[in-house]
Amino acid sequence: MDVPLYAIALTVFAVLYLAIGVFLAYTLLITLFLMFLFLVLRYGKLPEDYPYSDRDISITLIFIGVTWGIFTFLAPKSPIPFLGSGFTYTNPQTIPLDAIIIIAFVIAVTFLLIFSFTAGQGHGEGISSGGGEKPKQGVGA
Repeated sequence: MDVPLYAIALTVFAVLYLAIGVFLAYTLLITLFLMFLFLVLRYGKLPEDYPYSDRDISITLIFIGVTWGIFTFLAPKSPIPFLGSGFTYTNPQTIPLDAIIIIAFVIAVTFLLIFSFTAGQGHGEGISSGGGEKPKQGVGA
């Protein structure tokens, strides 16, 4: 299971749909776009460089779909108007949408950039590979 992808899908959907109240259609499009952007930045050429198997991809998709379904079912708003005339379910004059969207976008892009470049680093450094070799120490090592 691709846990960072699941975390991105969960976080972006929760912020857009539950916290801000963006219409479900826009929420799904923005979330799917950010997930694809994460995959492209993290793994480069898709699908050749994607390290997970078909089974792992299926598990990740099922987890994302079930979580989105639960969020949609438990949300305090009715998702029946899938796509409305505005951007949110609420009155746009009561919520500072411009500021929230800009902050959410900056946080999402920052999260994607930082974790896409640092996630693959650091494994195997300083850890013995099980071969029993000890690092050489001392003068002339």
